Formats: sequence, structure tokens, C-alpha cells
Amino acid sequence: MRFLKYTYRALILMALLFAFGSCQEEEGTTLSQAVLASASALNFEGTNGAPQTITVYADAEWLSEVPEWITISPASGSGVMDVTITVTDNLRDGTLDNPRREVIVFKGATLASRAEVAVLQEGDKYRDVRDYTLQELVSLDDETVVSLPDVTVMTVTSVGFIAGDDQNVHNAYVLSETTVNIGDKVSILGDKTSNSQSLAIIEADQIGIVSTGGSVTYPEAKDVTDMIDTYNATSREFIMVSGILNGSNISVAGANYTVSITDTPASLDLTAMNGHRVVVSGYFDGLAEPVIKIMAAEIQDNGVAKDIYFFEDFEFLDPWAVVGNAGQSVETDNISATAPQIPTPKIDGVSALDVLLEKGYEFLRVTTKTPGECIYLQQNYLKFGKTSYQAGIILPKLAEDIPSSASPVMSFDWCPMRQGSGKIDPVNLIVIITNGTDEVTFDIPEAGFEDGHRLEWIRAEVDLTGLTITKDTRITIRQTNWGVATANRYFLDNIEISSIAN
Repeated sequence: MRFLKYTYRALILMALLFAFGSCQEEEGTTLSQAVLASASALNFEGTNGAPQTITVYADAEWLSEVPEWITISPASGSGVMDVTITVTDNLRDGTLDNPRREVIVFKGATLASRAEVAVLQEGDKYRDVRDYTLQELVSLDDETVVSLPDVTVMTVTSVGFIAGDDQNVHNAYVLSETTVNIGDKVSILGDKTSNSQSLAIIEADQIGIVSTGGSVTYPEAKDVTDMIDTYNATSREFIMVSGILNGSNISVAGANYTVSITDTPASLDLTAMNGHRVVVSGYFDGLAEPVIKIMAAEIQDNGVAKDIYFFEDFEFLDPWAVVGNAGQSVETDNISATAPQIPTPKIDGVSALDVLLEKGYEFLRVTTKTPGECIYLQQNYLKFGKTSYQAGIILPKLAEDIPSSASPVMSFDWCPMRQGSGKIDPVNLIVIITNGTDEVTFDIPEAGFEDGHRLEWIRAEVDLTGLTITKDTRITIRQTNWGVATANRYFLDNIEISSIAN
């Protein structure tokens, strides 16, 4: 172990010397041209924090700049040295003060030869905290510590709730595991943050119940049904949309965008309304093209619109997408968006692939090279293939036979990948319906994108009328470009098999 430690130090020092080998030291200067530290941040308890040791790597002498409540030993040195860091107790008038954070600087001869180490010490983050209103919250910097003494729970989600003010004008999304009910008056201690559209969020540490049993009156909802493809907002407007519920998504006839109900609580029981015509009212929660997000407050069920035999939007993979830092290539038109292999992101040892297999999915993979994984995770959909590797998916078995009198249609969203040169991968998708040894194949029209075309979803539909579709039928989506040494990559989402209800 000691050998490895010194080998690691030597490698870093060699890298430093190589990086700065062309730098000429000023005459009479012995300070280092390169300085690094083995840690970028250290955390200490508020009182009785144990000393911590890091290593400073330098090619000559180095100095330090240290805040007054921090002590380092030694405070200067030469070459590679271990440095011990201690902090004083974080007290004011005998009790814990606010958390504190400052930076230690190890420096050499130039501005470039600086290594900074952030030192954070625990404290009472709510000491001296002031009360804010929801109106004031919007303009606060993220990470501001806040107290909201009296707000109303307007609607509840799976991970928190919307808090509103007495004027029914301003609101914020509160992330909290505390059980609250609509109409409760609560107090909140937490940190203000924002989502990607600057909509206010509070990460709550403490929720106090001020009163219970109250009622709420929602603002008049703005009907966005006819403007789904163009709607956006800078605040959490109270909106309404009418359409057909597919899973947690609402599709609107003639619209390219869909509406997604986010953080849905179990009490809404969306499963019971799947395939129904619904009117959903709730708070706008941002736009991630081509999806508008809404936090539902009320859902009006207007009855069955179509029978849905299978639906998959891969939203269940979101925790794995977050762990894997998965991006959204199609929505952001970013061919470099992070896409981890599906076995890689794991939660408690369970991978995204494990969950897909457990649900009954099967995957096909072929290659002209050494076999390897070529299916990837995005947020929240799948990417198939890489150069010389192709892949496909076999859907889980249906829960029930589709009646012979039905006219089922299979639909899904897909998009071909674009190469760095701008060339669009020449993907030819097919759908294969298999009953025992009998197979029926449907060709999906090519994307028709010109080279350089931005990535965007294409809706594919296959009329399955007249085919036998039972619980034993296997349904496959894959390329016709199969086992070839070219790039034929594609993305897949929102798979549905349904028919208009009688």
C-alpha cells in the first residue's frame, strides 16, 4: 500500500513537471510552477471536528493562504508533502453558528500554480434565518436558506406539494417527505432552488403543521389545449388541458407535443383512467420539448376513448437515468448527450437492464465485431446500436388477448441518430408480429431527414387489424440493417397498442 501511495505521488509530480516543463523560472524565484492538492473539498463537524490530512503536490516551494478559523501544518513547504488541517469550533455565544465555508489556497509562483481546497463546517443553518413570502422567493438566489411561516398546501405530489399564498397568486414546489393534505397551513424551513426554467423549488428540511382541515380555491385555469405546441410560461401558471390519457401522458388530437403529469401521487390512480378522455387542471412545471409538464390538482374523467392493450413510456427508468446522468439527445438535438449502457446505472445493485428484463422485455443484439452491449439509456427512453452493432427490442407479453372484433393500431416514437459529419444514419425499422412459426413484418417508412437535420421524434403507426394478437404473441421492433458494419442507430419511446373503444 505504501508503494502504491508513493507511486501515485510520483506519477502526479511527473505530470506536473511535464505540463510546466517549458516554463522558465524567474531568476531568484524558487516557488513552484505547478501546485495540486489531493482533495478539492473537506467537511468538518461543527464542534470537535477531527483534523484531516491531504497531500500537496508541487515541483518546488509552495505557500498557503488560510482563513483565520482554519489552521494548516505545515503552512508552507517544498515538493510533495502531507498537510494537516484543523478548524476551530463553530460557536457563537456558546451555541452553533451558521455553517461556514471558505477556501484554502496552496500557491506557487504564478496565478496558474494555485490549488484551492474548499473547507466546509457544519452549523445551525437556520440561525438568524428570516421569514420570506412566496412572492419574495422568486427573486432569491438559489441556495438561500429560507423560512416560510404560513403557506397553504394547494396540491400534493409523490415527492412533495405545491405551496400557495393567501392571494392565490404566488406558489412554489416543496420537496418533502412529510405527509400533508390539501388545505393544510404549514411552515417551512429549507433551501430555495430552481428548476431548469427558473421555477421556484424549496428543498425542505422541516415542515410544521400550523392548521389542518382547510379548503382551497384554485385560480381560474388557463386552457392550453389548443396551444400545446406553442405554450410556455415563466411561472407555475394554473392550466388546463383536455385529451386522452396514456399512462401519465395526455395526447391532444392534432398536436405534436404531449402533456406529462409529473410526480403523480398514487391517490390519483391514473391506471384506472388509462385510455380515457380526461380534463386535467394543475400547475405548469416546465417545458422539455416536446413535453409540457403539469402537476395535477384535479382530473375529470370523461370516459373511455380507446382500449389500450399495451403502453410504455419508459418513465419508470427515470431513477436509473438520474443515477447514470443520462441526457436527452432527441429533445436537445445533442448527439453527444450522455447515454450509459443499460447494465451500467444501478440502484441497490439493480441495473436498468435488470428492471427491463423483469418487466418481460427481451433484447436482440448483432455485430460484425466482438459481441458487446449496444443498447443505451436516455432520459427516459432507449437508444439502440452503434457502428457495426445493431439492436432491437421484443415487447413483454400482453396481459390479455386482443378481441378479434377490435381494430388495433401499434404506434411508437422513434428518431434516427445523426453522425458528427451531419450524415443521418440510414435506419430502416420493421415491426415483426410472431405467433409460433408464423411471422408478419411491417416496414416503417424511413425518416427522410436530410443530412444535418435536427433530431426530432417521428410518430410511426402500424395497423394490426385482422391479425391474431394474443398473450402469446411476440412483437419485435428492430432494423432491417442487421449484422452490418455501418452506423444504423435509433431512439425509441412511447410504444402503444390500442383501438378505438366501442
